[in-house]
Amino acid sequence: MTATTYNVHTIETTNDISRCPAFYVDCFNWGGDYRPVTCGRLGYLPDTCFLLEMTCEEADPCRTYLHDGDPVYLDSAMEAFFCFAPEEDSPCYLNFEMNANGAMLACYGRNRQDRMPFPEELRQGLFCQANVLEDRWSIRLTLPLALIRAVYPDIVLLDDSIFTCNFYKIKESEGLTHFASFAPIPTPEPNFHLPEYFACAKLN
Repeated sequence: MTATTYNVHTIETTNDISRCPAFYVDCFNWGGDYRPVTCGRLGYLPDTCFLLEMTCEEADPCRTYLHDGDPVYLDSAMEAFFCFAPEEDSPCYLNFEMNANGAMLACYGRNRQDRMPFPEELRQGLFCQANVLEDRWSIRLTLPLALIRAVYPDIVLLDDSIFTCNFYKIKESEGLTHFASFAPIPTPEPNFHLPEYFACAKLN
């Protein structure tokens, strides 16, 4: 876990997301000249869901893939990874990767190779909406607690609860290739699947 911390505000309605603190995906751990400005906000609706909004100042983003489960990381994509049991050895973590079409790759597992897509019955309430403007694009992700509890059945979320997360901006394919993260990742090669470098997130 890195020293980076993000405070997740409890909100009453989805409109309150604008009052949550902003985070910036500005750690370009592996260099590169293309560095689009990317930021986001995360809020928690008690006993319902987490709500994530991310925006990238990027005109005409690459958006080839149309369907959930597609390799959207080859497009221009924004991503959110969460671990709700960071105290465990080799903990399970969740990854949500989204392009400007609203196509989403959503999986869980304990490492990069051991990723499993969420079954259809758990995907209910998991919703991604994308919006493309002339000079930027954004996503809004609804992450239901029912899905989180299916992976972490013992989870209890109260004020001051701690979990870990990281947020990313990526394009793996050729042409404007880039890798950026919220919390820094001190490894020689690009790899977002490293929960030991996730940031601390605290509910308040």
